[in-house]
Parts: sequence; structure tokens; C-alpha cells
Amino acid sequence: MGMYLALEIAAEEDVPRNIPCRTSRLQGRYYIEEVLGSDTRCYENFRMNPHVFHNMCDTLRANCEIRNSRNGMTVDEMVGMFLMVVAHSTHLAVVAERFQHSKETVSRVIKVIAHGIHSLSPTYIRRRNVDVQPEIQSCRKWYPFFQNCIGAIDGTHVSACVPSSVRGAYRDRNNEITQNVLAACSHDMMFTYVVTGWEGSAHDSRILSDAATLELFPAPYGEQYYVVDAGFPNILGYLAPYKGQRLFEEYGNAWEYYDEFRNPPHLIGDRVDVDMRSREMDALRNRIANAI
Repeated sequence: MGMYLALEIAAEEDVPRNIPCRTSRLQGRYYIEEVLGSDTRCYENFRMNPHVFHNMCDTLRANCEIRNSRNGMTVDEMVGMFLMVVAHSTHLAVVAERFQHSKETVSRVIKVIAHGIHSLSPTYIRRRNVDVQPEIQSCRKWYPFFQNCIGAIDGTHVSACVPSSVRGAYRDRNNEITQNVLAACSHDMMFTYVVTGWEGSAHDSRILSDAATLELFPAPYGEQYYVVDAGFPNILGYLAPYKGQRLFEEYGNAWEYYDEFRNPPHLIGDRVDVDMRSREMDALRNRIANAI
């Protein structure tokens, strides 16, 4: 009898127990308060300044109905965990230790914030319903030469974490695992359209061709056009550099194009022939478009 009792006690001792391990005194909310007190630390950790961080939290509260959790987790803390993951690709276990929450809680919070930010996309990423954009029309150096240009389109590669079975498709020309993100922006530096999720090996022109078939794509109409780089086709509605033309061949960098554009010599003096000025501006426009 005593032997059976001893074996039963030993078996109970071998059963793992749920012992709390996130018991640090520096809880997540205190860490957030400390980091937000320094512009440098805030930018290094969350890739944005404190006032931008606070604006982001206020927007999520007002428009996405995200509130503090019942166990005392603040919206600021939720956003901090989300930004630490997306800004640095931080592992969930590291974020859980930093904010003193379980990995399950961190994963759930990140999904909540991600869905909230995604729901804001129609508000902040939208096309401007104007024939001539104000930034063009109000500048005599740009108007009427760029009156039909509605923005720029380009692709950028963002690091991605994907299953090993599809890593080959997401490997870009630099041998990095990325997704190719296509974005369009207007002249006021606001995004008007964004396409995400494409493999890093996908060509920019392939992504644009697919996006152009979608209903929400802000396609140019009439004489409107986007400026694009050499990775896109030079077709109606999209102004790309001429094939085989080397960018920045005449100038060292794009800033020199910009300086000439701001202070073109043919605009000095009122006796310059109007037709010649128009032809020269057309040529300058083409060089700037090629540089972009």
C-alpha cells in the first residue's frame, strides 16, 4: 500500500504545472510610457514619432472601436506590440517577454490592430476626384505642362515571412524573401492605391496589368497619365522612360533635375519666344519623367 501511495505522489509531481512566468515589474504599459517619453527611443522602437503614435491610437479608438481590454491592457500597449512586430519582424516570444503577456495574447492583439488598420484603408487610400490636381494647377512652373499627370506608380519590396514551401516564389532578384508592393501616389504625396501580397519574384508590369483589371484601381482616363519607371510598359496612360535610355546620364542625380526644373534658364526674361519655351518645357518634362 505504501509503495502505491509513493508512486502516485511521484506521478503527481511529474505533471507540469501552469506557473506564471510573465511576472516582471516592468509591465507593458509602463514600458510604453517610458518609450513615448523619448523621441529617439520611440522612433527606434516603433518607427514613428510620439505624436504620430498618439494620433494612430486615437484614430483606432475613434474609427475602429478598439478599447482597453478588461485585464487592463491599453490601446497604446496594443499598438506598441503591433508596431514592434511589423517594424522589426520581432518574434512573438520576444514581444511577449517585453510586454509581459502570453504569446497567445500577443498574437490575438496583433490581429485586432491589423484588422483595424486595414479597415481604415478606404479613408486614407483613395483617388482624388479632380481633373487637374491643385499642386499642378497652382504652380506656373508645372502648369499646363503637367496638367494631365495624376501621380506616380512604382513598386517596392518589403521583407516577408512565408512558409518554406513557397519561399522560392518570394525570392527577389537580390536573393531576399520579399513581397512586391505596388503603390500609386498623387502630387501631394498621398497614396491613392496600394496592392500587396505579390511574390518578390513577380515583375512590376505583371502586377500593374493585374491591378488595372480591378474595379477599385484608379485608372487614368482621357489624356491623364501616371509617371512610371522602366519596369513598366510605356503605353497610353503610363509615361515610362524610353527603352535603352540611361537614367541620370546627363546629370549626377535627380536633385539636379529638380534644381533645373525650379530655375529653368528659359524662364528668365519676358522676351523668350513662347513656342520655344513650350518645346523646351516638354523636353524638360520628359527628362524629369525619365529620372522619376
